[in-house]
Amino acid sequence: MSEQEKNIKQITVSDYLDSLNNGLRNFSARIIGEVSGLKILEGKGYLFFSIKDKEANAVLSCIMWTSQYRLSGVILEDGLEIIVSGVPQIYKPGGRLTFHAETIELVGEGALKIAYEKLKAQLQVEGLFEVSRKRAIPQFVQRIGLITSNNGAAKGDFLSNLRKSGFKITMIDSRVEGQSAVEELYGSIKTFINVNIDILVIIRGGGSLESLLPFNNEILAREIANFPCPVIVGVGHERDISLLGLVADKMVSTPTAAANILNDSWEKASYRLEIYKQKIIDVFQDAIWRKKNFINNSYSNMRDRFRSIFDSFKKAEQAIGKLSASIKMRIQEVKRIINQYPVLYGRRFEDRLKLIYKRVNLALLPTFIQMEYSIKKKKTKISLDNPIRIIINKIKQLKQKIISFEKILNTSNPERQLKLGYSIVRSRGSIVKKLNQIKKGDFVDVTIYDGNFKSEVKNINLT
Repeated sequence: MSEQEKNIKQITVSDYLDSLNNGLRNFSARIIGEVSGLKILEGKGYLFFSIKDKEANAVLSCIMWTSQYRLSGVILEDGLEIIVSGVPQIYKPGGRLTFHAETIELVGEGALKIAYEKLKAQLQVEGLFEVSRKRAIPQFVQRIGLITSNNGAAKGDFLSNLRKSGFKITMIDSRVEGQSAVEELYGSIKTFINVNIDILVIIRGGGSLESLLPFNNEILAREIANFPCPVIVGVGHERDISLLGLVADKMVSTPTAAANILNDSWEKASYRLEIYKQKIIDVFQDAIWRKKNFINNSYSNMRDRFRSIFDSFKKAEQAIGKLSASIKMRIQEVKRIINQYPVLYGRRFEDRLKLIYKRVNLALLPTFIQMEYSIKKKKTKISLDNPIRIIINKIKQLKQKIISFEKILNTSNPERQLKLGYSIVRSRGSIVKKLNQIKKGDFVDVTIYDGNFKSEVKNINLT
């Protein structure tokens, strides 16, 4: 063994096969051939088949995951000519080279047309195309879910024709051409199920029947039929209508048409707003015209009314002037009369006093004479001692009563009780006599002998 051979690193069989498989990933291909030896292993999650060359004696073993097989929409059978896409790899337990198929598609437009018509008939029998199950496109859509290729012309056509109405667009970039697009479209639709959108839009440009394979896929068609919100499918000009379009709530032929549908309710609303705007302006102008006439008429009426009032004031002023002159003359006359009253009534008063004096003399003179006679006859001495003594006694009795009342008042005086340790409790300005006048949490005013303070009621105990 040479020195160079000794320096080569030794690796295990497993590591070597892993290295080969990593390199084989660069040999992805689309291979055409006839199916043979199909084996679908139930419950295993994968299936085996081979494809062979019709022109030469060549066979390639293939393996495929069951989920990818179902998503392809092609039903395999021996002798069927197909195109498989995938990468080669060495199956380590057996050491065999196998082709890991990722997609399957039929060969030739005739075969595709047959499969298309067969699936179309099946979905139609199930009622997935019925108009009665299609949902109306919501008015004033705002949240749009968009599935299309980020590099395709369909995206530009759609966005450029969508009016500026505040749309909120959530887009998922997905392949939209060829059988390899099925898996990406399926994942995009599943993602949008959990996104808050008003409508889902799936668009792409035109193409051949082969390029439109994803839009005729059974699994995708059923996903669209069961999607939680309305779906618009816009696929470019093709004589064969896509099955996704037939299942969708609204099918259009171009991305531009899809944008116009979403614009429709907003454009109608904008048109109605313009009409309402003009109506409001017309009503406002009419109201201004009517108010202007009302103001003019009111101004004329007010001007005539004030003119009438001013005329009345003028007449009243003239009448007051005449009345004032009359009153002035009357006052002067009354003043003259009043000036004469003191002399006139002084004389009358003097005469009246003389008359009263005369009458009193005549009335009392006999009485005085009689009293003088009685006094002289009885020689009675008139003394003021007895009345004065009576008055003094009455004053003493009154003083004793006052002293007695003062003692009673001192005994009943609340301040005396406060000195003894009692207190007065008031709530809301009233003296508290019963517990039902207060409640827990109330603040009360407490008065004691040398001041007062506030207290909060914490507990109430009934005796």
